[in-house]
Amino acid sequence: MATDEQVHKVFLKVLVDNEKKKVLFAEAEKDFVDALMSILTLPLGTIARLVAKESNIPPVKFGSLSSLYESVSHLEDKYLRTQTCKEMLLQPRNSMESYCQQMKLNIDDTEPTKYFLCETVKCNLDGRRQLSIFRNQRCRCGNLMNKEVSPKGVILENGFVNESETFIICDDLSVLPNVLGTSVSLLGKHGIKDLATIDERNVGISKKEILS
Repeated sequence: MATDEQVHKVFLKVLVDNEKKKVLFAEAEKDFVDALMSILTLPLGTIARLVAKESNIPPVKFGSLSSLYESVSHLEDKYLRTQTCKEMLLQPRNSMESYCQQMKLNIDDTEPTKYFLCETVKCNLDGRRQLSIFRNQRCRCGNLMNKEVSPKGVILENGFVNESETFIICDDLSVLPNVLGTSVSLLGKHGIKDLATIDERNVGISKKEILS
């Protein structure tokens, strides 16, 4: 039976210089480029959690950010203004999640955003209702906001780039349109004069490889 990691893979065509044993660049379609670009939407708390949890090279530290994340995770609730504050810091919501949820390789493992209201009848009737994206946050009336509601009209987008486009991914993760001029320029930059020295390989990429 296929594992979850095997199922959630996207594929690249990697061009390798056989003489120098060096990757020149990769050609990628929408699925990989969307996953790569989605990193830019991630809150820092999510990045710190993912590199520690999902990386192929454990344990991975993201500089002082990982130390900060770990210290907050061990901080007792009595030192925080509310119990919800720890969840806000360790499980921050991605404001662009509607663009990421439909992607074939969504690297963000944060649960989809839920919405909560105060259960107090007066708060629901006086037109001053507060809405929280975290359960058990305090309402202005002092009660907990733990009544889950479903928003209307939420539209899930399909990633960031067009379905029909392909792209070139450079070794510094630059993303370029896959047009003939770009390929020729990059081959020249790497000193490639004989195309026979280039090997094309299809490589499957999972969440762990992206976060490594």
